[in-house]
Amino acid sequence: MAVDLLEKLRQMLLDMQHSGRLSYIDPGLYDDARTYVEKRKTDYYDLKNPLESRMGSLIIEEIGSVTETVQEIFSVRTRQILDLAFQQMEGQYFDKEEARKMLPEERAMYERIVSAIEECREALVHGEAAPFGADGAAAAGRSDEADGIPEPRGTPAVPAPRPVRSPYALVHIRSDVESFMGMDGRTYVLKMGDIVTLPENNADVLCEHDIALNIRLNK
Repeated sequence: MAVDLLEKLRQMLLDMQHSGRLSYIDPGLYDDARTYVEKRKTDYYDLKNPLESRMGSLIIEEIGSVTETVQEIFSVRTRQILDLAFQQMEGQYFDKEEARKMLPEERAMYERIVSAIEECREALVHGEAAPFGADGAAAAGRSDEADGIPEPRGTPAVPAPRPVRSPYALVHIRSDVESFMGMDGRTYVLKMGDIVTLPENNADVLCEHDIALNIRLNK
């Protein structure tokens, strides 16, 4: 199953990159990949001295290969969906057949992107008073004026800060560590023996303190 799944993922990725168009994918693809990764993690934990065995290295390589390929599939499809959203908003030719190839989650993302672009255009180009249906923002503006602090017309609300994104690294946790907030904004609760992907900056800190071992995979 390992070889079959990985080859299936890689072939799918190659087809996507070659065609440049959104294609049909098995609705259960992501679930199958997650199930495979969890099974291989269990296989790894069942080994005696996994870090010192050839089998342990092979399992880690399989986990990394599947994880990276699935992430790349997601990235390619997301870029293609963004292109479709811009095509629709710019009034270009839009292939409805491609829209039918989206997974339900992708379709929801697509519709939100199109809606956000339209609302932003209405706010900036046409000067709508309350962009993005921001009832809360409009109410906040009225409140500021009531306090004697006039708000400049057309000034958008300050967006909430977004988590800092960074590259990820696959690491093996060598000792228990207290929960912490990663550079990606997620909370990590780790224990000795875990194999996880962490933001590279966080992984470097744990490795420097000999808490984690960076598992560097061959591309």
